[in-house]
This record gives sequence, structure tokens and C-alpha cells, in this order.
Amino acid sequence: MPYALQMLRGLLDAHPDRAEPLRIHIDALERSIESQPAFCLQSVRTLFEAAHATIAPRLGIAFGKDDQFHQRMRSVLNAMDFSVTDHPEADKINETITRLLGNINGATHALAELSNIPNMRHGGSLDWGTLQRQHALMLGGLCDSLVAFLFDVAWSRVVAEPDTNEKDSYEAKADFNEYLDSEYDPVKIAGAVFDPSYVLFHLDETTYDAAHLDWEAEQTTEAAAEKEDAA
Repeated sequence: MPYALQMLRGLLDAHPDRAEPLRIHIDALERSIESQPAFCLQSVRTLFEAAHATIAPRLGIAFGKDDQFHQRMRSVLNAMDFSVTDHPEADKINETITRLLGNINGATHALAELSNIPNMRHGGSLDWGTLQRQHALMLGGLCDSLVAFLFDVAWSRVVAEPDTNEKDSYEAKADFNEYLDSEYDPVKIAGAVFDPSYVLFHLDETTYDAAHLDWEAEQTTEAAAEKEDAA
């Protein structure tokens, strides 16, 4: 029987509108666990990052452009409310569960460190060992339960509507939008013409955010190189 991320598949079935951005990453992780465990770590990290990008707007979180993987997870956990409604010690429950989940952030920090070891995610010698199926199953199980849990908690709480003028809005990323529009042709539908950046933002905000992070990282690298050359 093919391996399935049961909790995440259940999430897709129950809330397709909320979890749809994760589908492509869930498919990739299941394939990795089933037949290519060496690529599992990349799929796990990408799925977590997609979850962060999807949950953050719901919780009113604005990630810093230099935030590391584990810092994003900490921001997500800190923004959540784990209290039990109408319990006389609701605050204590929230505090205790938050402390418990702090250990999860330690796990994601370790995941980030593992990702940066040669041959684990970024490649290395063909003679070096890679993750085996038991590693892939452990990482997949962690990802399955944690991401599904985060989604469930994030959407079980009533939150304020996001500010339409928040800094992470489409209009606030004018430079990045200009870059996308220069790289791709305009989208033409039934005589109407749309900018590629506008289409991507409104149809797949997760991919838009991921591309924006990559673009910012590239800009930072180029600026550092120019500064070093000037020195």
C-alpha cells in the first residue's frame, strides 16, 4: 500500500480551501518516503515552509526577511492560543502547552541544522550516505502530525481581519512585482491583460511569498558582494 500522510490528507479533505497550497508538497513528500528517501528532508522542510507562509497571515504574523527556519516556527507557535474554553485554569493550560510545544521548535531547529549538512539536502559526494527509509518515515510522521495540528489550531480561533494596508500586501512589494513582470509575459485572457505578479499573488500566494523570499535573499547576496568589491 502506498505511503500516505494520513492527517494531512484528512486536512485536505476537510478544508480544501485552506490547505490546498500544501497539496503539491504533500504529494512530493509521500513520493519521497515511498521511493526516494534521500530526498525526504528537502520535501519535509519545504512543506513546513509552505505551512508557515499559509498560517502566518491567518495569525497576523509578518516574518522578517532575515528570519531563519526555526525562528518562523517560533513566531507561529507564539501567536497561537492553546487554552481550553471555560476551564478555570485556561491561562495555565495555555502556558503549559506552549512550553511543551517549545520543544517542537527545538526539533525544527535540529531539522534546519540537518538540512545544512552536505549530502542531506544540498548535495555532496556520491560516495556519501544519505537518509534511509526509516529516517524518512520518522521525518514524515513528524511533519504529518505537526503541520496538521498547527492548521487545526490556527483556524479554530477567531482572529481579526488582516489590515488591507499591511506591509506584506501585494502593493507593498512593488520592486518584487516589477521584477516578476519583467521576467514573465503578461497573462492574456478573453482580451484582458494581467501582470504576472498580480496573477501569481491572487491565485497562489504561497508560491508568491516563497518566490519573494528567494528574490530578497538574492538581493541581499548581491548587495553584500557589491559592498565587498567596493571595499
